[in-house]
Amino acid sequence: MGGDGSRGTTAGSGRPAPQLKRWVISVIAFTVAAVVVVTAALVVRDRTMTRVAAVAEIPAATAVVQAAPPAADSGGDSGGDEQDAAEVGDAARILSGPSGDAALGRLSGRVTDVATGQEIWASSPDTPLVPASATKLATATAALLTLPSDDRVPTSVYRGTVPGQVVLKGGGDVTLQRTPGSGFFTGAASLSDLAAQAVTASAGVPVTSVVVDNSVREGDLFNRTWSTDDVAAGNVAPLGAVMVDAGRLDPADNYSPRSGTPAADAGRALAEALGADAAAVTVSDAPVAVDGEALATVWSAALPTRLRDMMLHSDNLLAEAVGREVAAARGLPQTFDGATRAVLDTLGDHGIPVGDAVLADCSGMSGDNRLTARILDSLLALAAGAPGDSGGDSSGEGAGGTAELRSLFDALPVAAADGTLADRYLPGSGAETVAGRVRAKTGTLDGVNALAGTLTTDTGRALTFAFLSNGSQPDAGRAALDRLAAALRRI
Repeated sequence: MGGDGSRGTTAGSGRPAPQLKRWVISVIAFTVAAVVVVTAALVVRDRTMTRVAAVAEIPAATAVVQAAPPAADSGGDSGGDEQDAAEVGDAARILSGPSGDAALGRLSGRVTDVATGQEIWASSPDTPLVPASATKLATATAALLTLPSDDRVPTSVYRGTVPGQVVLKGGGDVTLQRTPGSGFFTGAASLSDLAAQAVTASAGVPVTSVVVDNSVREGDLFNRTWSTDDVAAGNVAPLGAVMVDAGRLDPADNYSPRSGTPAADAGRALAEALGADAAAVTVSDAPVAVDGEALATVWSAALPTRLRDMMLHSDNLLAEAVGREVAAARGLPQTFDGATRAVLDTLGDHGIPVGDAVLADCSGMSGDNRLTARILDSLLALAAGAPGDSGGDSSGEGAGGTAELRSLFDALPVAAADGTLADRYLPGSGAETVAGRVRAKTGTLDGVNALAGTLTTDTGRALTFAFLSNGSQPDAGRAALDRLAAALRRI
Protein backbone atom coordinates (compact mmCIF):
# COMPACT_ATOMS: atom_id res chain seq x y z
CA MET A 1 0.00 0.00 0.00
CA GLY A 2 1.10 3.56 -0.65
CA GLY A 3 1.84 6.40 1.72
CA ASP A 4 3.55 9.77 2.06
CA GLY A 5 6.65 8.34 3.66
CA SER A 6 5.60 9.04 7.24
CA ARG A 7 4.03 6.61 9.63
CA GLY A 8 2.54 9.43 11.68
CA THR A 9 2.75 13.02 12.82
CA THR A 10 3.39 13.96 16.43
CA ALA A 11 2.04 17.17 17.90
CA GLY A 12 4.06 20.27 17.19
CA SER A 13 5.87 19.00 14.35
CA GLY A 14 -12.82 5.18 10.67
CA ARG A 15 -15.35 3.95 8.72
CA PRO A 16 -18.38 4.71 6.71
CA ALA A 17 -21.57 5.22 8.62
CA PRO A 18 -25.11 4.30 7.68
CA GLN A 19 -27.06 6.70 5.50
CA LEU A 20 -30.56 7.45 6.68
CA LYS A 21 -31.34 11.08 7.19
CA ARG A 22 -28.91 13.67 5.97
CA TRP A 23 -29.96 16.56 8.02
CA VAL A 24 -29.89 17.55 11.58
CA ILE A 25 -32.34 16.14 14.10
CA SER A 26 -31.19 18.45 16.90
CA VAL A 27 -31.05 17.31 20.49
CA ILE A 28 -33.82 17.51 22.95
CA ALA A 29 -34.48 20.57 25.14
CA PHE A 30 -35.99 19.59 28.45
CA THR A 31 -39.06 20.81 30.36
CA VAL A 32 -40.18 20.20 33.97
CA ALA A 33 -42.19 17.12 33.06
CA ALA A 34 -40.14 15.73 30.23
CA VAL A 35 -36.46 16.27 29.85
CA VAL A 36 -35.30 16.95 26.36
CA VAL A 37 -31.63 16.80 25.71
CA VAL A 38 -28.81 17.92 23.53
CA THR A 39 -26.16 15.95 21.75
CA ALA A 40 -25.42 12.58 20.24
CA ALA A 41 -22.71 10.29 19.11
CA LEU A 42 -21.23 9.78 15.70
CA VAL A 43 -20.37 6.22 14.87
CA VAL A 44 -17.14 5.68 13.11
CA ARG A 45 -17.41 2.80 10.70
CA ASP A 46 -14.13 1.22 10.03
CA ARG A 47 -13.12 -2.33 9.36
CA THR A 48 -16.25 -3.82 10.91
CA MET A 49 -19.49 -2.37 9.60
CA THR A 50 -23.13 -3.13 10.34
CA ARG A 51 -26.10 -1.99 8.31
CA VAL A 52 -28.62 0.40 9.76
CA ALA A 53 -31.91 -1.09 10.83
CA ALA A 54 -35.22 0.74 10.76
CA VAL A 55 -35.40 3.04 13.74
CA ALA A 56 -38.12 3.32 16.31
CA GLU A 57 -39.82 6.68 16.75
CA ILE A 58 -37.98 8.94 19.16
CA PRO A 59 -38.92 12.27 20.71
CA ALA A 60 -38.45 15.18 18.33
CA ALA A 61 -35.20 16.97 19.03
CA THR A 62 -35.44 20.74 19.18
CA ALA A 63 -32.15 22.32 20.21
CA VAL A 64 -28.44 21.84 19.91
CA VAL A 65 -26.18 22.31 22.93
CA GLN A 66 -26.17 25.92 24.06
CA ALA A 67 -23.15 27.97 25.00
CA ALA A 68 -22.26 27.73 28.65
CA PRO A 69 -23.41 30.66 30.79
CA PRO A 70 -20.76 32.79 32.49
CA ALA A 71 -19.43 31.16 35.63
CA ALA A 72 -20.68 32.79 38.81
CA ASP A 73 -18.14 34.34 41.18
CA SER A 74 -18.14 32.38 44.41
CA GLY A 75 -16.64 35.35 46.30
CA GLY A 76 -14.20 33.08 48.06
CA ASP A 77 -16.94 30.86 49.51
CA SER A 78 -15.92 27.22 49.76
CA GLY A 79 -19.46 26.11 48.95
CA GLY A 80 -18.65 25.89 45.25
CA ASP A 81 -15.71 23.60 45.89
CA GLU A 82 -17.86 21.38 48.08
CA GLN A 83 -20.50 21.18 45.37
CA ASP A 84 -17.87 20.30 42.76
CA ALA A 85 -16.53 17.56 44.99
CA ALA A 86 -20.03 16.19 45.50
CA GLU A 87 -20.66 16.17 41.75
CA VAL A 88 -17.41 14.34 41.09
CA GLY A 89 -18.35 11.82 43.76
CA ASP A 90 -21.77 11.29 42.22
CA ALA A 91 -20.25 10.76 38.78
CA ALA A 92 -17.77 8.22 40.14
CA ARG A 93 -20.55 6.30 41.85
CA ILE A 94 -22.90 6.34 38.86
CA LEU A 95 -20.25 5.40 36.28
CA SER A 96 -18.32 2.85 38.31
CA GLY A 97 -20.44 -0.04 37.09
CA PRO A 98 -20.75 0.66 33.36
CA SER A 99 -17.14 1.88 33.07
CA GLY A 100 -15.95 -1.41 34.54
CA ASP A 101 -17.67 -3.57 31.93
CA ALA A 102 -15.17 -6.17 30.72
CA ALA A 103 -16.45 -5.71 27.16
CA LEU A 104 -14.75 -2.30 27.09
CA GLY A 105 -11.24 -3.72 27.30
CA ARG A 106 -8.83 -0.88 27.96
CA LEU A 107 -10.76 2.35 28.56
CA SER A 108 -9.75 5.99 28.40
CA GLY A 109 -12.57 8.34 29.35
CA ARG A 110 -13.36 11.87 30.42
CA VAL A 111 -16.56 13.83 31.17
CA THR A 112 -16.86 17.62 31.52
CA ASP A 113 -19.64 19.84 32.87
CA VAL A 114 -20.15 22.47 30.16
CA ALA A 115 -21.45 25.17 32.52
CA THR A 116 -18.43 25.08 34.83
CA GLY A 117 -15.67 23.53 32.74
CA GLN A 118 -15.20 21.05 35.59
CA GLU A 119 -13.87 17.58 34.81
CA ILE A 120 -16.40 15.51 36.73
CA TRP A 121 -15.17 12.04 35.80
CA ALA A 122 -12.07 10.54 34.24
CA SER A 123 -10.51 7.14 33.72
CA SER A 124 -6.97 7.11 32.28
CA PRO A 125 -7.84 10.28 30.33
CA ASP A 126 -4.24 10.83 29.18
CA THR A 127 -3.62 7.31 27.88
CA PRO A 128 -3.13 7.44 24.09
CA LEU A 129 -5.33 4.86 22.38
CA VAL A 130 -6.44 4.12 18.82
CA PRO A 131 -9.43 6.44 18.20
CA ALA A 132 -10.68 4.99 14.88
CA SER A 133 -13.10 7.42 13.23
CA ALA A 134 -13.37 9.59 16.32
CA THR A 135 -10.32 11.11 14.62
CA LYS A 136 -12.81 12.94 12.42
CA LEU A 137 -13.76 15.11 15.41
CA ALA A 138 -10.23 16.47 15.41
CA THR A 139 -10.30 17.01 11.64
CA ALA A 140 -13.68 18.75 11.71
CA THR A 141 -12.65 20.97 14.62
CA ALA A 142 -9.44 22.02 12.87
CA ALA A 143 -11.37 22.78 9.68
CA LEU A 144 -13.91 24.97 11.48
CA LEU A 145 -11.13 26.85 13.26
CA THR A 146 -9.10 27.36 10.08
CA LEU A 147 -11.41 27.71 7.08
CA PRO A 148 -14.19 30.24 6.43
CA SER A 149 -17.69 28.90 6.93
CA ASP A 150 -18.52 29.54 3.27
CA ASP A 151 -15.43 27.65 2.08
CA ARG A 152 -16.15 25.80 -1.18
CA VAL A 153 -13.89 23.73 -3.42
CA PRO A 154 -13.75 24.48 -7.19
CA THR A 155 -13.56 22.10 -10.13
CA SER A 156 -12.83 23.66 -13.52
CA VAL A 157 -12.52 22.84 -17.21
CA TYR A 158 -9.94 24.56 -19.43
CA ARG A 159 -8.99 24.34 -23.09
CA GLY A 160 -5.92 22.22 -23.53
CA THR A 161 -2.94 23.06 -25.70
CA VAL A 162 -3.94 20.38 -28.20
CA PRO A 163 -6.91 21.00 -30.54
CA GLY A 164 -10.06 19.33 -29.23
CA GLN A 165 -8.53 18.72 -25.80
CA VAL A 166 -9.99 19.93 -22.50
CA VAL A 167 -8.35 19.78 -19.08
CA LEU A 168 -10.35 18.83 -15.99
CA LYS A 169 -8.55 20.58 -13.16
CA GLY A 170 -9.53 19.26 -9.76
CA GLY A 171 -9.32 21.48 -6.71
CA GLY A 172 -9.80 18.59 -4.31
CA ASP A 173 -13.57 18.10 -4.35
CA VAL A 174 -14.35 14.42 -3.71
CA THR A 175 -18.13 14.98 -3.53
CA LEU A 176 -18.87 15.58 -7.24
CA GLN A 177 -21.89 13.85 -8.77
CA ARG A 178 -22.54 12.91 -12.37
CA THR A 179 -25.87 14.70 -12.69
CA PRO A 180 -27.89 16.79 -10.21
CA GLY A 181 -29.58 14.57 -7.67
CA SER A 182 -27.72 11.41 -8.67
CA GLY A 183 -24.94 11.55 -6.11
CA PHE A 184 -24.28 10.54 -2.53
CA PHE A 185 -23.46 13.91 -0.97
CA THR A 186 -25.64 16.87 -0.02
CA GLY A 187 -25.62 19.85 -2.38
CA ALA A 188 -22.79 18.45 -4.50
CA ALA A 189 -21.70 20.03 -7.78
CA SER A 190 -22.33 17.98 -10.92
CA LEU A 191 -20.14 17.12 -13.88
CA SER A 192 -23.11 17.51 -16.22
CA ASP A 193 -23.44 21.17 -15.16
CA LEU A 194 -19.71 21.61 -15.65
CA ALA A 195 -19.96 20.09 -19.13
CA ALA A 196 -22.93 22.27 -20.09
CA GLN A 197 -21.01 25.42 -19.12
CA ALA A 198 -17.97 24.23 -21.07
CA VAL A 199 -20.00 23.49 -24.20
CA THR A 200 -21.53 26.97 -24.12
CA ALA A 201 -18.14 28.63 -23.60
CA SER A 202 -16.40 26.63 -26.33
CA ALA A 203 -18.80 27.82 -29.03
CA GLY A 204 -19.48 24.38 -30.45
CA VAL A 205 -15.87 23.25 -30.86
CA PRO A 206 -16.02 19.45 -30.43
CA VAL A 207 -14.10 17.79 -27.61
CA THR A 208 -12.00 14.81 -28.60
CA SER A 209 -9.97 14.16 -25.44
CA VAL A 210 -9.95 14.90 -21.70
CA VAL A 211 -6.90 15.23 -19.45
CA VAL A 212 -7.44 15.13 -15.69
CA ASP A 213 -5.03 17.40 -13.83
CA ASN A 214 -4.54 15.59 -10.52
CA SER A 215 -1.59 17.75 -9.43
CA VAL A 216 -3.25 19.46 -6.46
CA ARG A 217 -2.65 16.19 -4.61
CA GLU A 218 0.94 16.07 -3.41
CA GLY A 219 2.72 12.88 -2.41
CA ASP A 220 1.13 9.46 -2.42
CA LEU A 221 -2.62 9.14 -2.83
CA PHE A 222 -3.08 6.01 -0.71
CA ASN A 223 -1.97 5.99 2.91
CA ARG A 224 0.67 3.37 3.63
CA THR A 225 -1.07 2.41 6.88
CA TRP A 226 -4.31 1.49 5.08
CA SER A 227 -5.19 -1.91 3.70
CA THR A 228 -5.90 -2.22 -0.02
CA ASP A 229 -8.67 -4.63 0.96
CA ASP A 230 -10.60 -1.62 2.23
CA VAL A 231 -11.09 -0.32 -1.33
CA ALA A 232 -13.41 -3.21 -2.18
CA ALA A 233 -14.84 -3.03 1.35
CA GLY A 234 -16.07 0.48 0.64
CA ASN A 235 -13.91 2.38 3.09
CA VAL A 236 -11.12 4.07 1.13
CA ALA A 237 -9.74 4.77 -2.34
CA PRO A 238 -6.80 6.67 -3.80
CA LEU A 239 -7.38 10.33 -2.91
CA GLY A 240 -7.84 12.02 -6.26
CA ALA A 241 -8.01 15.77 -6.84
CA VAL A 242 -11.38 15.20 -8.46
CA MET A 243 -13.68 12.34 -7.45
CA VAL A 244 -17.28 11.35 -8.09
CA ASP A 245 -19.18 10.29 -4.95
CA ALA A 246 -15.83 9.85 -3.15
CA GLY A 247 -15.11 6.93 -5.46
CA ARG A 248 -18.28 4.95 -4.74
CA LEU A 249 -19.21 2.59 -7.56
CA ASP A 250 -22.85 2.80 -6.44
CA PRO A 251 -23.68 6.31 -5.18
CA ALA A 252 -26.89 5.07 -3.58
CA ASP A 253 -24.97 2.85 -1.15
CA ASN A 254 -22.80 4.27 1.62
CA TYR A 255 -21.01 0.92 1.81
CA SER A 256 -20.46 0.58 -1.92
CA PRO A 257 -17.05 -0.69 -3.04
CA ARG A 258 -14.80 2.18 -4.08
CA SER A 259 -12.92 2.66 -7.32
CA GLY A 260 -9.20 2.17 -7.62
CA THR A 261 -9.08 4.85 -10.35
CA PRO A 262 -11.36 7.66 -9.14
CA ALA A 263 -9.67 10.52 -11.02
CA ALA A 264 -9.92 8.65 -14.33
CA ASP A 265 -13.55 7.81 -13.54
CA ALA A 266 -14.31 11.52 -13.14
CA GLY A 267 -12.60 12.24 -16.44
CA ARG A 268 -14.65 9.59 -18.21
CA ALA A 269 -17.87 10.93 -16.71
CA LEU A 270 -17.00 14.40 -18.00
CA ALA A 271 -16.09 13.03 -21.42
CA GLU A 272 -19.45 11.28 -21.69
CA ALA A 273 -21.25 14.48 -20.67
CA LEU A 274 -19.33 16.35 -23.38
CA GLY A 275 -20.10 13.73 -26.01
CA ALA A 276 -16.45 12.70 -26.24
CA ASP A 277 -14.94 9.23 -26.31
CA ALA A 278 -14.59 8.03 -22.71
CA ALA A 279 -11.56 6.03 -23.81
CA ALA A 280 -9.74 9.27 -24.71
CA VAL A 281 -9.13 10.18 -21.07
CA THR A 282 -5.73 10.46 -19.40
CA VAL A 283 -4.69 11.44 -15.88
CA SER A 284 -1.63 13.55 -15.05
CA ASP A 285 -0.15 13.88 -11.57
CA ALA A 286 1.92 16.81 -12.86
CA PRO A 287 0.39 20.21 -13.69
CA VAL A 288 -1.13 20.30 -17.18
CA ALA A 289 -0.64 23.30 -19.47
CA VAL A 290 -3.88 25.05 -20.41
CA ASP A 291 -4.92 27.64 -22.98
CA GLY A 292 -6.51 30.70 -21.40
CA GLU A 293 -8.98 31.10 -18.59
CA ALA A 294 -11.38 28.46 -17.31
CA LEU A 295 -14.25 27.59 -19.62
CA ALA A 296 -16.38 26.43 -16.72
CA THR A 297 -16.27 26.07 -12.95
CA VAL A 298 -18.53 24.41 -10.39
CA TRP A 299 -18.24 24.61 -6.62
CA SER A 300 -18.75 22.14 -3.82
CA ALA A 301 -21.23 22.61 -1.01
CA ALA A 302 -20.13 24.95 1.79
CA LEU A 303 -17.90 23.63 4.56
CA PRO A 304 -20.61 23.00 7.21
CA THR A 305 -22.60 20.89 4.75
CA ARG A 306 -19.57 18.83 3.81
CA LEU A 307 -18.61 18.36 7.45
CA ARG A 308 -22.15 17.23 8.23
CA ASP A 309 -21.90 14.56 5.52
CA MET A 310 -18.40 13.62 6.66
CA MET A 311 -19.50 13.07 10.25
CA LEU A 312 -22.97 11.67 9.64
CA HIS A 313 -21.73 9.01 7.22
CA SER A 314 -18.18 8.83 8.58
CA ASP A 315 -16.83 9.24 5.06
CA ASN A 316 -13.08 8.67 5.13
CA LEU A 317 -12.19 10.21 1.76
CA LEU A 318 -14.08 13.39 2.58
CA ALA A 319 -12.20 13.61 5.88
CA GLU A 320 -8.87 13.25 4.08
CA ALA A 321 -9.87 15.93 1.56
CA VAL A 322 -10.86 18.33 4.35
CA GLY A 323 -7.54 17.67 6.05
CA ARG A 324 -5.77 18.74 2.85
CA GLU A 325 -7.72 21.99 2.87
CA VAL A 326 -6.53 22.71 6.40
CA ALA A 327 -2.95 21.97 5.34
CA ALA A 328 -3.18 24.32 2.37
CA ALA A 329 -4.62 27.09 4.56
CA ARG A 330 -1.70 26.73 6.97
CA GLY A 331 0.88 26.70 4.18
CA LEU A 332 1.77 23.03 4.65
CA PRO A 333 2.14 20.35 1.96
CA GLN A 334 -1.12 18.75 0.85
CA THR A 335 0.08 15.30 1.84
CA PHE A 336 -0.99 12.87 4.54
CA ASP A 337 1.80 14.17 6.76
CA GLY A 338 1.02 17.81 5.99
CA ALA A 339 -2.68 17.35 6.70
CA THR A 340 -2.21 15.55 10.00
CA ARG A 341 0.35 18.09 11.13
CA ALA A 342 -2.03 20.91 10.21
CA VAL A 343 -4.85 19.35 12.24
CA LEU A 344 -2.73 18.84 15.36
CA ASP A 345 -1.06 22.25 15.10
CA THR A 346 -4.47 23.93 14.83
CA LEU A 347 -5.80 22.14 17.89
CA GLY A 348 -2.65 22.97 19.84
CA ASP A 349 -2.95 26.64 18.88
CA HIS A 350 -6.39 26.66 20.54
CA GLY A 351 -5.32 25.12 23.81
CA ILE A 352 -6.11 21.46 23.15
CA PRO A 353 -3.44 19.28 24.86
CA VAL A 354 -2.16 17.36 21.82
CA GLY A 355 1.30 16.55 23.16
CA ASP A 356 0.68 12.79 23.19
CA ALA A 357 -1.25 12.69 19.91
CA VAL A 358 -0.08 10.82 16.82
CA LEU A 359 -1.97 10.92 13.52
CA ALA A 360 -1.16 9.03 10.35
CA ASP A 361 -4.37 10.13 8.63
CA CYS A 362 -7.28 12.51 9.12
CA SER A 363 -10.07 9.95 8.89
CA GLY A 364 -9.23 7.38 11.55
CA MET A 365 -8.76 4.46 9.17
CA SER A 366 -5.17 4.13 10.34
CA GLY A 367 -4.42 1.84 13.25
CA ASP A 368 -1.33 3.98 13.89
CA ASN A 369 -3.38 6.94 15.16
CA ARG A 370 -3.26 7.71 18.88
CA LEU A 371 -5.48 10.19 20.70
CA THR A 372 -6.58 10.54 24.32
CA ALA A 373 -10.00 10.99 25.86
CA ARG A 374 -8.77 14.34 27.21
CA ILE A 375 -8.04 15.60 23.70
CA LEU A 376 -11.44 14.64 22.31
CA ASP A 377 -13.42 15.81 25.34
CA SER A 378 -11.46 19.07 25.44
CA LEU A 379 -12.27 19.97 21.85
CA LEU A 380 -15.95 19.22 22.48
CA ALA A 381 -15.90 21.34 25.64
CA LEU A 382 -14.18 24.11 23.69
CA ALA A 383 -16.91 23.96 21.04
CA ALA A 384 -19.60 24.05 23.73
CA GLY A 385 -18.05 27.12 25.35
CA ALA A 386 -17.09 25.47 28.62
CA PRO A 387 -15.32 28.21 30.62
CA GLY A 388 -11.57 27.98 30.58
CA ASP A 389 -11.33 24.46 29.22
CA SER A 390 -7.90 23.98 27.69
CA GLY A 391 -7.90 20.31 28.49
CA GLY A 392 -5.43 20.66 31.27
CA ASP A 393 -7.49 21.64 34.32
CA SER A 394 -10.72 23.24 35.45
CA SER A 395 -9.22 26.50 36.70
CA GLY A 396 -11.28 28.66 34.37
CA GLU A 397 -8.21 30.16 32.72
CA GLY A 398 -8.29 28.43 29.33
CA ALA A 399 -9.24 29.38 25.80
CA GLY A 400 -13.03 29.16 26.08
CA GLY A 401 -15.45 28.37 23.26
CA THR A 402 -15.59 29.88 19.80
CA ALA A 403 -18.50 30.75 17.56
CA GLU A 404 -16.76 28.98 14.69
CA LEU A 405 -17.21 25.64 16.42
CA ARG A 406 -20.94 25.84 17.10
CA SER A 407 -21.76 23.94 13.91
CA LEU A 408 -19.67 21.00 15.12
CA PHE A 409 -22.67 19.79 17.13
CA ASP A 410 -24.98 20.13 14.12
CA ALA A 411 -22.69 17.69 12.31
CA LEU A 412 -23.07 14.94 14.90
CA PRO A 413 -25.69 12.20 14.45
CA VAL A 414 -28.43 11.69 17.00
CA ALA A 415 -28.83 8.47 18.97
CA ALA A 416 -31.40 6.09 17.46
CA ALA A 417 -32.17 8.63 14.74
CA ASP A 418 -29.59 9.10 12.02
CA GLY A 419 -26.13 8.50 10.65
CA THR A 420 -23.89 6.03 12.37
CA LEU A 421 -26.06 6.13 15.49
CA ALA A 422 -29.28 5.22 13.70
CA ASP A 423 -29.10 1.57 14.73
CA ARG A 424 -27.99 2.20 18.31
CA TYR A 425 -29.82 3.20 21.50
CA LEU A 426 -32.83 1.24 20.27
CA PRO A 427 -35.36 -0.45 22.59
CA GLY A 428 -33.79 -3.39 24.38
CA SER A 429 -30.25 -2.05 24.02
CA GLY A 430 -29.98 -1.01 27.65
CA ALA A 431 -29.27 2.53 26.47
CA GLU A 432 -32.65 3.48 25.03
CA THR A 433 -33.28 6.00 27.82
CA VAL A 434 -31.09 8.52 25.98
CA ALA A 435 -32.40 7.90 22.46
CA GLY A 436 -32.60 11.29 20.80
CA ARG A 437 -30.58 12.85 23.59
CA VAL A 438 -27.03 11.86 22.70
CA ARG A 439 -25.06 13.48 19.89
CA ALA A 440 -21.69 11.90 19.26
CA LYS A 441 -19.02 10.64 16.88
CA THR A 442 -18.31 6.97 16.94
CA GLY A 443 -15.33 4.94 15.88
CA THR A 444 -14.90 1.27 15.04
CA LEU A 445 -11.87 -0.72 13.93
CA ASP A 446 -10.82 -4.26 14.73
CA GLY A 447 -10.61 -4.28 18.53
CA VAL A 448 -11.41 -0.56 18.75
CA ASN A 449 -14.57 1.30 19.75
CA ALA A 450 -14.93 5.02 20.43
CA LEU A 451 -17.73 7.40 21.34
CA ALA A 452 -17.36 11.14 21.90
CA GLY A 453 -20.05 13.76 22.07
CA THR A 454 -22.54 15.49 24.32
CA LEU A 455 -25.82 15.02 26.15
CA THR A 456 -27.98 16.76 28.73
CA THR A 457 -28.66 15.02 32.03
CA ASP A 458 -32.05 14.45 33.62
CA THR A 459 -31.46 17.56 35.73
CA GLY A 460 -30.57 19.72 32.74
CA ARG A 461 -26.75 19.72 32.92
CA ALA A 462 -25.01 19.78 29.55
CA LEU A 463 -22.05 17.39 29.49
CA THR A 464 -19.35 16.58 26.98
CA PHE A 465 -17.70 13.18 27.03
CA ALA A 466 -15.14 11.04 25.26
CA PHE A 467 -14.66 7.29 25.64
CA LEU A 468 -11.94 5.28 23.86
CA SER A 469 -12.01 1.50 24.16
CA ASN A 470 -9.21 -0.72 22.82
CA GLY A 471 -9.06 -4.49 22.99
CA SER A 472 -12.84 -4.75 22.76
CA GLN A 473 -15.21 -6.67 20.52
CA PRO A 474 -17.16 -4.63 17.95
CA ASP A 475 -20.73 -5.42 18.99
CA ALA A 476 -20.22 -5.97 22.73
CA GLY A 477 -17.88 -3.00 23.00
CA ARG A 478 -20.24 -0.64 21.19
CA ALA A 479 -23.14 -1.72 23.37
CA ALA A 480 -21.06 -1.19 26.52
CA LEU A 481 -20.07 2.31 25.39
CA ASP A 482 -23.71 3.14 24.72
CA ARG A 483 -24.68 2.00 28.22
CA LEU A 484 -21.84 4.07 29.68
CA ALA A 485 -23.05 7.17 27.83
CA ALA A 486 -26.63 6.46 28.89
CA ALA A 487 -25.56 6.40 32.54
CA LEU A 488 -24.42 10.01 32.22
CA ARG A 489 -28.03 11.18 32.24
CA ARG A 490 -28.27 10.37 35.96
CA ILE A 491 -25.37 12.62 36.99
